Amino acid sequence: MRKYIIPGVGVIFCSILIYQTYTLNTIKEELANIKSDNMTLQEEVSSLSDDLSSQIESTLYEELGKSHLTKDVSFKLNKNTPTGYDLTVRTELSELKENSKILFMHKDINSNDWQKLELKKEGELTYTGRINLLYDKDYQYKIVVKGDKSQSSDIEDLYKYLFMPTSPEVSWNYNDEGIYFSASDNVDYEENQTSHKDKIKSIEVIVNKEKTYKCEYHEESLSNDNDEMVDKLKYYEANIPKKAYGNKLNSLKMKVTYESGIVNMEEVIDKQSE
Repeated sequence: MRKYIIPGVGVIFCSILIYQTYTLNTIKEELANIKSDNMTLQEEVSSLSDDLSSQIESTLYEELGKSHLTKDVSFKLNKNTPTGYDLTVRTELSELKENSKILFMHKDINSNDWQKLELKKEGELTYTGRINLLYDKDYQYKIVVKGDKSQSSDIEDLYKYLFMPTSPEVSWNYNDEGIYFSASDNVDYEENQTSHKDKIKSIEVIVNKEKTYKCEYHEESLSNDNDEMVDKLKYYEANIPKKAYGNKLNSLKMKVTYESGIVNMEEVIDKQSE
């Protein structure tokens, strides 16, 4: 009996050794695979990091290039047209390569259709051109340099205050008779050294693009507790009857005429006071 037991134990022991050896080899292979996967992952992360850094650097370079493309952009109102403004745009560039074209591009803020004008050289890095804008539109603009490589400045809003004198503050509301309209002219022309030609001459209100009402100018003294005059309240007002707009008010425009003869037309239907 013993001669059978000892060989049997030997067989079992050998089987256990074989199984353990197989298991150990399997574990080693799995560890090797994990290590390989880990190295691959590290390489991918490193590659992604390099790509991201490159993209960030490229973006920063592009944005810095935009902001430094121009030193200055200015606008001058030459005259009013029947539909808007005739402007001269003037830009001074930071630098310029030979054989480059300078484009002034502008668009209605609610449109994606860019209008372009090639500017003419006025000085070494100064370029100018003339554009026409409509009264009822708000615009954006950018400067584009076209050469071996095209560059563009940031897109900026072309606010009216960039070329127009100060516009009065407007408010209006409904009352029993119709509409009460008010425009405050509280600019201290002497303190701000404003030219006489930039002073307001008259204000008119155009209702639904049809009927026009001229505002009356008023001044009121403002006093302190000792009845000493400390300031003047200057404003224009108009009372617009209900018959002027009927069942619906579709448009309320303010027409400001300055002493210079320049006219500013502005839609103010959104200026209703609470």
